[in-house]
Amino acid sequence: MPLRTKTMNAHKITTAGLLVSCGLVLHYAESLIPIFQVIPGGKLGLANVVTLLAFSWYDAGFALLVGLLRCFLSSLFSGTLTMMLYSGAGTLFSIMVMTCLKQFFSKQISTVGRSMLGAFFFNVGQTVVCAVVLENVLIFSYLPVLTILAAVCGLLTGIAAKQTEHIILSHRRR
Repeated sequence: MPLRTKTMNAHKITTAGLLVSCGLVLHYAESLIPIFQVIPGGKLGLANVVTLLAFSWYDAGFALLVGLLRCFLSSLFSGTLTMMLYSGAGTLFSIMVMTCLKQFFSKQISTVGRSMLGAFFFNVGQTVVCAVVLENVLIFSYLPVLTILAAVCGLLTGIAAKQTEHIILSHRRR
C-alpha cells in the first residue's frame, strides 16, 4: 500500500508540473495578443485554463498550488514581482469563490459558470490589492468595466477548459 501512495503523489506532482508549465506557455502566448491590452488590466486569462483543470481534477488546494506557482513563476520570468501580489490575490479570491460554488451549487453551476464567476472574483482580488497599494478606494469604480471583461473572458476560458478536458478524457479512453 505505501507504494501506491507514493505513485499517486508522484502522479499529482507530475500533473502539477505539467499544468504549471502549460500555464506559463499560455501566459506568454497571451502576451502576444494585443487585443485585450487596450483595456488597462485586461487579459484574456488563457493561463487560467490550467487552474480550472486543476480544480476540476483534484481540489481547491491543488488548484491554488498550481495557480500560485504559475503566478509566481510568470511574474519572476517577466521581471515584475509586484504582479505576483495582484495575480496571487486574484487567484486566491477566484479559488475561494469556485470552491463555494462547487460545494453548494455543483449541480446548478457548470465549469463555464464557475469560470465566469471565478474571473469576476479574480478581478475583485486584484482591485482590492490595487486599492491597498494606491491607498485609494476610487479604483473600485473601474470594477464595472472589469466585470464586463470578466464575463467575456471567463466564458471563453471556461469553454476552453471544458473542451480541453473533453479532449484529454477522450484520449484516455483509447
